[in-house]
Amino acid sequence: MKFGTFFFFQYPPGREPKQIIHNELDQMVWSEELGFDHIWLTEHHFIDYGLSVDPLLLAAAAAARTSSIRIGTAACILPFHNPIRLAEQLALVDIISNGRLDVGIGRGNRPAEFAGYNIPQIENRRRYEEIKEILVKAWTEESFSYHGDYHEISEVRVIPKPLQQPHPPFYIVCVGSESIQSTARLGIPMLNSVLFGTTEQLAVNRDLYVSEMQSAGFSEEEIRQRLEKWGVSRHVYVAPTDAQAHAEAKDAELWYQESLRRFLIPDRIEDAHPDLQAGFRALDERLSQVTWEALVEETLIFGSPDTVARKIEEMRDMNVGEALCWMNFGGLAQDKVRRSMELFSREVMPHFR
Repeated sequence: MKFGTFFFFQYPPGREPKQIIHNELDQMVWSEELGFDHIWLTEHHFIDYGLSVDPLLLAAAAAARTSSIRIGTAACILPFHNPIRLAEQLALVDIISNGRLDVGIGRGNRPAEFAGYNIPQIENRRRYEEIKEILVKAWTEESFSYHGDYHEISEVRVIPKPLQQPHPPFYIVCVGSESIQSTARLGIPMLNSVLFGTTEQLAVNRDLYVSEMQSAGFSEEEIRQRLEKWGVSRHVYVAPTDAQAHAEAKDAELWYQESLRRFLIPDRIEDAHPDLQAGFRALDERLSQVTWEALVEETLIFGSPDTVARKIEEMRDMNVGEALCWMNFGGLAQDKVRRSMELFSREVMPHFR
């Protein structure tokens, strides 16, 4: 099993952007020093939920400060990007990192971000599909043109090409069953999250993914290889005892849960596209029922090294290939993040190597 660290650059009260950004860049360096396999970077806009507004710029910074750890996006939100510009940037980061880039992609889910970029959220699926097609053409063809519903590209030559051939590996962030099925049919590894609720959904996601790959004609070996790259993000906090872990991380986690609700649910659901309103209301109802006690019991990987190892083992038993360890949520102090990372590296990871 592999282990990555996940970076959102969260901006709670009492913190400054400069401090947040430099602290998490330091944590990326620690990730390599402590033996983690991956650095993962997300993309969010216009909210304190995360200051990771440019994952490619952050990936270049991480590449310049490290030498061996892989660097992934989880994810680049494709509808917000000019596809030619994005293809150039990703190729450049792949070269700067000496071929250490993994390209996780998604179509976005936050109304305010689409409004800020003046893109109708209802169009996000088709825009995402078009941009993914354009990225592959830009990287694998000497020159190309493209004629889609949203993108019209005359003959263009994108250089330099990525170092990894034919292009950096794709991952796809999957939230619902439809995205899991389409990702499986493409034979691309999926990325999931468990941010509230139980881990039971992971087994459902796995079974749907495997079934769809089988229906698409992939071999058992090909399915096994994709599951080895299946990544799941979780909040992780390690302390000498369970009680200490819960006490130290509770306030940060509760701030995170409130920021998640503000991130996912528009201020006025009635202003959203009619086709999206029912989903927002259902999610709002579900999030309103989240409690600290349920989070500790069902969701969080908080505790002593032994407790954390047991919870990671449950993921391994579900065939999760990589744990994306989000260890800096909610404004946790830098010294506590460092100790948690060290304990995880020294006393948890060896159980799975």
